[in-house]
Amino acid sequence: MNNYNREREKKESEQESLRYFLKAYDDVTGESLAVVLISERPDFICERANGKRVGIELTKVRRGHPNDILWDKLVEKQDYMSLDHALEMIQETAAEKEKKRREQDWTLPESAILVVELTDIPLFEIRNCITPVFLPDLYDTGFIEIWLADFTGLEAYDNVELYCVRPEGWVGYHPRGFQKPYG
Repeated sequence: MNNYNREREKKESEQESLRYFLKAYDDVTGESLAVVLISERPDFICERANGKRVGIELTKVRRGHPNDILWDKLVEKQDYMSLDHALEMIQETAAEKEKKRREQDWTLPESAILVVELTDIPLFEIRNCITPVFLPDLYDTGFIEIWLADFTGLEAYDNVELYCVRPEGWVGYHPRGFQKPYG
């Protein structure tokens, strides 16, 4: 697969993730965000109902190559990454994204939202560790909003649940309803 196809596939995956996040975001906050531009730094530019624009940067936290995950599940009988590994990866991701947010080619650096997609550990398993003590780098960024989005139950429930790190009004764990989408 050439680079163009890989990049196109990546953007399509990001758009799908964004769609789920925006639905959950609207459910939690009562505010809708409309995509006005697909970009790279950040991934999307959105507009609030009041006309203010914000950038949304999506980033995934997962164990690694799909073959490693399959090995862990089939051979090691480990369905999800460990708590320590997840916290370490969230820390590293936050520091990396903050560094990029500060670079000159970042659009809307003072109005950026960071969305950390959890695809390999359920949010309810780490929710009590989402604190400045365990994740100081996550809390020490310039993003105006920071959300952890749990995509582990997407197939079963067709939605994601969120944990808000910032802003203050929405801080905390926002679980999904546990009803199946088709019955």
